[in-house]
Formats: sequence, C-alpha cells, structure tokens
Amino acid sequence: MVRGPISMAIGAAVGLASVALILSGPRLLEAVLPGQVLDMVAVWAQPSDSGRPVVAGDSPQAFLVDGADGLEAVGPIAASAGNTPVFIADVISGYTTRASRDIPAEVTTIRQIMGCRPTPPQAGSVVGHVTAGASGIDLALSTYNDRHLAAGVQQLVNLYRQTGTTVQLDVSGPAYEAYDVAVTETSAPVYLVLETGGRNRMWNLHLAPGARIERVVLLGGAQAGIANLDPVVPVEVILDSGLQSCGIQPAYGLNQGVSLLRSAETGAIPVAEVEERLARIGDRAAAYDIWFRDSFGIEASTSRIGFDRGTVSVVGPVPRPEEPKASYAPINGSKIRMTQDRFFEIRGQVAEGEDFGARVKAIAQSFAFGDLENLRQGVDF
Repeated sequence: MVRGPISMAIGAAVGLASVALILSGPRLLEAVLPGQVLDMVAVWAQPSDSGRPVVAGDSPQAFLVDGADGLEAVGPIAASAGNTPVFIADVISGYTTRASRDIPAEVTTIRQIMGCRPTPPQAGSVVGHVTAGASGIDLALSTYNDRHLAAGVQQLVNLYRQTGTTVQLDVSGPAYEAYDVAVTETSAPVYLVLETGGRNRMWNLHLAPGARIERVVLLGGAQAGIANLDPVVPVEVILDSGLQSCGIQPAYGLNQGVSLLRSAETGAIPVAEVEERLARIGDRAAAYDIWFRDSFGIEASTSRIGFDRGTVSVVGPVPRPEEPKASYAPINGSKIRMTQDRFFEIRGQVAEGEDFGARVKAIAQSFAFGDLENLRQGVDF
C-alpha cells in the first residue's frame, strides 16, 4: 500500500538532487546524500545539451547526443568500439562517479619520454585507443605552476576591488579530472593508447577477469596519470607540450551536429569559409593518422573510443550475461603514476599556509605591501 508514495518520494528526491547536481556540482551532493541516491542521480540526471535532465531510454543510443560541442553521453552509457554506445552496467559492476574525495595510497611521479615515438606494440597484441573529453569528475588532486598562481592573484584582486573583501574567494589549482577505462578484451594482451587534450587527466583502469595490459601510452593533456595499473606494466607519456615539440597535432573529422556545420546549414558562415575550415581540419586529421599508424599500427580516426563528453570507454567486447564484467576499482586507496607541474596538492593533506589559496593570498599581500586596501588601485597582475 505504501510502495507508490515511497517511490514517488524517492523520485522527487532524485529529481531535486538532479537540479542541485546541475547547478552546484557533485561535491555539494556528496556531503549530504547517501551513496545509493548519488548513484541514481549520476545515472539519470546527467544534463543534455538543452540543460534538462534526461529520462530513461529504451537503448544506449537514446542517451547519445550529436551536439554542437561533439558527441555527448547524457545518460548511463559508455563508448565502445566504433564509438557505439553501450550501457555502463553491462560492462562494469559497481560503477560510480563519486570520486571527488578519493585519496590514493601511493603516488609515483613519471616524466615524458625523450623523442616522438613510443615503444611500438608487440606482435599479436590488441591496441586499444581511447579518447576522453570532459567527464566532470574532478579529483582531490591538483597541480599548478606560477602562471596559475598569477591568475589566482588577479582573481583575488578583481574581487577585492569590487567588494572590498576576499572572504568569498575560493580558489584552487587545476584539478585532475578522472576518466574510466574498462578493459574486457581477454583474447590477447592489450596495448592501451589513452589520449586527452587541454586538461589534467587521471585515467582510472578497470579490468575484466583475464584481461592483461602490455603497455600504456598517455597522449596529450597538460598533465596526465593512471590509477589501478599493475606496477610492472610500463607507462610512457607524451603530453601536449611534447606533442607540440614533435609537430604532432591530434585532429579528427567533425560530427554532424558540431557548431561549424550547423552554421553552414543556417547560412551564419559563408559556405566557402566552412569548406576552407573543413579542408584544414581534414589535412590535420590525415597527418595525425599517418603518425598514429606509424607509431601504433592503426589509424587514429577509425580506432578512437570515446565521446566528447562522457565518463567511460570500453576496450573489448560487451560481456555476455554469463561472463564476468570488469569490476570498478576506486581511486581511493589506489596506486597512481602521474606527471606533475611545479606544485602538487592532495586536498586535506597540505600544510597550513601552503595550499593554492594561501599562496595566492600571500602573493597578493606582498604586492599590496601588507595591506589589501592598496589593491584598490593599480595595474593587472
């Protein structure tokens, strides 16, 4: 008799939490909601390109949007071979996006390789090429340099000039953003090429029973790392800076919904200009395919597994009902290998006065000769 009202109450709670997630982000919800409710929110309340929560669909394809910013997962789907969407629950057991408080047990620093050619795959191995756009899973790990501190100081100065206080200022260094990779391929060793760009990326690995990793190559990103990888497996890194010095520019053809093509359809941009831009993109994509094929034996454009917005990619087949799935491995308590900038922080484990915000305020104080009121006038920092 009470099942209906209870279900309605749960639905209402999830609906309200969905709105809060969109407006405030996951960290606020993690502090007040139980884990089961958070997982329901993560599954059903991901915003679409219209900003509205998405309801349940009949197939994984129903949760994939061909949007102005690329292919977007707006529900509980992962990218598989050919960028075909599959339900996350069909490939990973125990999956969650609640990782903002996860603290690793061990951190090992790694550096970029010398040169422009990673160690090639061995004969007979399977090459898995994963690309990751925005996932929205910020971690408690951040890294930064003097340029980021200067931007933080400018933010503090702007706020103080507007309000006369810095009480509301909450700044932090650029966080690592997690992205999950499920490996279900068990017929041969897997050589993983994990590619990102323009952000700090932490790849989190989840293996099905019998999966074996031969080597991992981390491509792109300002900084990059990997969690839950066997310590004996070698990792090679070429960050954005290394790719640029090698003259390598990752590029791919555009999806049909991208804003440039939409502008051509509406006449907002002249057809000749659109064709010129598309030709340049095509030339860059072809050049990247050549380097990728020479390095890994496959073309980047036809092998990539990953949406422009999403949280999971799958390397290997979708397990049959009687077969075991990959098991979710949390970053909390894991061993990670990562590149770092000049400063590195784990939230809650930084000595007082030495975190990003404290450094920013100390620099601002020094510029203001100890009195922030002196910041009222002056030049940009």
